[in-house]
Amino acid sequence: MNIVLVFPPCADPALPYGALPLLGAILKRAGHEGVFLRDSNLEAFDDLLCVDSLVDARRWLKNEFDPRRLNDPAGAHRRDSLAQLLASSDEVIQNIDEARRILKDPGDFYSPSSLLFAKRIFAKACSLLSAPYEKINFGKYSYSSASYDTFDEINEAIHQDEDGMLTRYFKAVTVPEILKQRPGLVGFSVPYFSQLIPTFILARLIKDQAPGIHITVGGPVPSWGKHVLASDARFGRWIDSVAIGEADETILELVEALEGKRPSEKVRNFIVYQKNGVLLQEDPTYKVDLNWLPTPDFSMLPLDRYFAPKRIICMVPTRGCYFNRCTFCNYAFIKLAPYRSRAPHLVAEDVQKIKEQTGEDVFCFESDVMAPHYLRILAQGILDNGVQIKWHAVARFEKGMDESLFDTMHRAGCVRLYMGMESVNQRLLDLMDKGTTRERIEDILHKCHNTGIAVEAGVFGNFPSETAEEAEETYQFVRKHRRELTRCDVGEFRLLRGSPLAEDPAQYGIHIIGNAQAKWYHLQYEETAPKQNQTHAVTAMQKIQAMYPEVALVDVPEDILYTAKFGPNAFGKLLDPTRDDWASEFSGSERPKYEEDFAINRAFVVNSGAVLFVDLIEKAPAFASSEIPMLFAIDGRSGLVHPLEQVDLKIIELSRGHLTFDQIYAQIAEGPADAAGGKDTRKEYEITVRKLLDIGILTKTHFAS
Repeated sequence: MNIVLVFPPCADPALPYGALPLLGAILKRAGHEGVFLRDSNLEAFDDLLCVDSLVDARRWLKNEFDPRRLNDPAGAHRRDSLAQLLASSDEVIQNIDEARRILKDPGDFYSPSSLLFAKRIFAKACSLLSAPYEKINFGKYSYSSASYDTFDEINEAIHQDEDGMLTRYFKAVTVPEILKQRPGLVGFSVPYFSQLIPTFILARLIKDQAPGIHITVGGPVPSWGKHVLASDARFGRWIDSVAIGEADETILELVEALEGKRPSEKVRNFIVYQKNGVLLQEDPTYKVDLNWLPTPDFSMLPLDRYFAPKRIICMVPTRGCYFNRCTFCNYAFIKLAPYRSRAPHLVAEDVQKIKEQTGEDVFCFESDVMAPHYLRILAQGILDNGVQIKWHAVARFEKGMDESLFDTMHRAGCVRLYMGMESVNQRLLDLMDKGTTRERIEDILHKCHNTGIAVEAGVFGNFPSETAEEAEETYQFVRKHRRELTRCDVGEFRLLRGSPLAEDPAQYGIHIIGNAQAKWYHLQYEETAPKQNQTHAVTAMQKIQAMYPEVALVDVPEDILYTAKFGPNAFGKLLDPTRDDWASEFSGSERPKYEEDFAINRAFVVNSGAVLFVDLIEKAPAFASSEIPMLFAIDGRSGLVHPLEQVDLKIIELSRGHLTFDQIYAQIAEGPADAAGGKDTRKEYEITVRKLLDIGILTKTHFAS
């Protein structure tokens, strides 16, 4: 029986997702020869981000966009957004091929100005393709803006997408290519919510043409929604089964069942749709022995098509969380098995085999979290094996992290860590049950920095009962340690189904809104006691995000590659034009430039991992439960990224009218302090103008005498 495993849109097309090569290797080792991996996400971006598709989108804008239809106030935002897209469409179409080339070029990719140019064109191209559709935002980690908690919501989203870009693309390309393999089983791996609606769209189209093919879905998102999927037999219209939790052995058991070698009732951790209803089969004692797993086979993927000069190889040496106490986290709900690790010598052998097989030498150990002891023996295993790689991993701010640990890790090739910080206020850390202290966080950041390991920290605001002063404490800490915290993953608190907070909301001073049992993953809530001092215009999280404006265009894989090549804080240096050694660190020839010297952008960074530019923010996906606004300018001449505040933008806009300094200040001072970002004194105004002049966004010619 032929088997096709699919990674659906929408995710990052720069990164080969590691689950498919692992499942492919498991099936091949078991003797199944007809196994095919399809990264349909990569294929969609590669095929749709082209001149022909963009010309079609521009044609729609020119032919269908009638401002008179959108003259009412409700349509004003969309009218303005479409007008902006049409105005920039020529620039996008003219430069899309060059942007694609830069993203894959081993030289120009590492020129910051070239990379930012390409990323901006890429983002605008996605916006242009999405323009004809009011509920579609095609991009990395975003697609449909529909809700997803019930069958009816998903069904409505699928039917709203009848003429959507992915539906048309799936019909024309993806479905024929899958059916060409004559599969008896098609499996979807779905780790991101942005893939949920596209998965059901594609599954439905396959079922329409080949109803006899067994379609199964697995991955984190179906596992999180197992109660929804098992409670409504109508999902059986599109799919035949769901693998819950770890699917490494489940997929082998499913194939045996389809071949008549095992009753379907004997497939573990499995939902199967039958004529007489839904059968949910869970085995809470089940866990995969990670040493049983084979080396993932990345040669089964088209590595040369990814949007990157080097493909980062993602592997999972450990599963689960050894700590598993954080009150905001639902790992215990998500994971159906305890924390385990693969023998370090096997991981080292995996790395060596994959490097020899693919030529890739940058790895991402994307486990939920790795204990300090395991990091030490893993690093030593890599050293003992003699394989030369650079790698990124996930860890906690934990006891036992001393200089010798980070030295061993760095000598073994560790260049970057992701660590969940959340806050540095001790009351909140205790309420979250983080098991750490501000002093330990500061100490570990210092040690990593001295060793040469970059740190990205997860930070979120608006935790229940958090005050503005406590959030400000975290902001001031990040500001103080900007060079040691090379990137921040910033967001707002989300209440997750299955977390300790959701299980006992009253203990944390919150009340869940609606029926929590009917929700797939994200829960709505309100605090029982109103917060104090929450009227500040710019939140601490916005200020933290403003310190990392490159996040709007530079994704984590690109940050990892830059760190692997240039060391920690490569993009922090990009924002510091005073560095004399900048030119010697980053090579490159003549760079493409923006249509204007400075491109001013408004964007939102959302919890889903997507970056949504303001022209499409009304299409924010339902799972993006919070958005952190960003305002930044990109210098088309140097490639530098400059964070801006609202007062900066106001001064820039007013300066275009050739007013005097005093006239501009008078207009700013007339408004409320918040409207000017709090800069309501003459001295602060002059400092802001001087900054804009130094950057080059303004020149003295903009002002009247």
